[in-house]
Amino acid sequence: MNQINFSDFEIIPIISSARREKISDEIYFSNKYANFISNSKLWYINPKQDGSPSNFMNPPHLNTQSLFLGSCIHELILQPEIFSLAPKCKKPTAKLGATIDKIIYYRKHGQSIYDSIIKASKDCDYYVNQIDSKIHKIIKEGLKYYLLSKNFDDNMLTLNDRDWETCHNCVSNVLSNTAITSVLHPTDDFMNPISTFNEDALFMDVVVLYKGHAVKLKLKAKADNRTIDEENKVLTLNDLKTTSKPIGMFMRKQDGSFTKYHYSRQFAFYKFMLETYCMKEYGYNHNWTFNGNVLAVNTANYESRLFKVNKSQFEQGKREFEQLLKRVAFYELFGYNKEVIFK
Repeated sequence: MNQINFSDFEIIPIISSARREKISDEIYFSNKYANFISNSKLWYINPKQDGSPSNFMNPPHLNTQSLFLGSCIHELILQPEIFSLAPKCKKPTAKLGATIDKIIYYRKHGQSIYDSIIKASKDCDYYVNQIDSKIHKIIKEGLKYYLLSKNFDDNMLTLNDRDWETCHNCVSNVLSNTAITSVLHPTDDFMNPISTFNEDALFMDVVVLYKGHAVKLKLKAKADNRTIDEENKVLTLNDLKTTSKPIGMFMRKQDGSFTKYHYSRQFAFYKFMLETYCMKEYGYNHNWTFNGNVLAVNTANYESRLFKVNKSQFEQGKREFEQLLKRVAFYELFGYNKEVIFK
C-alpha cells in the first residue's frame, strides 16, 4: 500500500475568494453549499473519529432532540432580536414533537394535511414505513400541541416542558455571567460597542498542491460570535458550547469535551477562515492579536464558564485540520477508492 506524506502538500488560501454572508441555518446547510467543506464535515474523513472516504462522501444526517435544544440555546443567546422562546405548550417529546413541527411547516407552505404528515415523517424518520397506519396516532397525540403552536410566529422556539426549563435556565445563567457577556458584547474605553457579528457564514477557497497536481477546495464556516477591534487590532472568536458533564471537566485534556469533540480543530479552522477574510476586508496581519474563547454552559445544573483557547491548542487544531484537508485533496485528485496510508 502506498504511503502519502503530508509534507508533500501545500495549502494556499485564495484571499480574494473570502466572503461573509448573513444567511439562515436552513440555507447554510442546504444543497446550495453541500459541496463546501466545513469543520464538522472533516469529522467524517478523520480516522481518529471513525471517519473514512466513504463516510466523507456520504455523511450521516444528524437530527436529535439534544442538538435541537442546543440550537435553541444558541439562538436565544446570540440572536435574541430574531428568536424568542414560546411559552410552555405541552409539546410532545422526541420525534413526535419534531414531526408536528414539520407538519406545521408544510401546512404553512400550502401542503395538504396528508402530504404534510408524509413529508414530516420522512424528515424526522418517524414511522416512515408504517406511516399510513400511524396517522391516527399522530393526530390523536399531537393535535393539542398542533392547534396551539400552529399560530406561533415562525421564529418562536417551542420545546417540551422539560427542555423548556433547561433552555430557559441555561440562557438566563449565560446572560447573567459578566465574563461571558463582556466578550459577547465588548466595548472600548469610552463604552462604545466594538463591532460584533453573530452567526455569520464565511466562505472561501483554497488550492492544495501535491507533486505537480492542484485541486481547489471550497470551505465554509458559521461562527457563533466574533468581534473586530480595528483600533487596537484585536480579532476575537467566541464559541458557545453546551455540555451535560460538570463544567470544570470541559477543558480537561484526558476526558473533557474540548478534547473528545476535537474543538481545537474547530477553533483553528475558524481562525484560518476569519484571518483570511479579515486580511481582505480589514488589512489583518501578524501585528494583530487573535483571541479564542469557549463559552460553556451545563445543561444539568446551568452553570456557565468562559475558557480561553491557548496557543498550543490552536497549533494542534491547525495541524489536524490541515492534514484532513490534505486527505480530501488527495482523494479529490485520485479518487475516493484509492487505498493509501497517510503519514
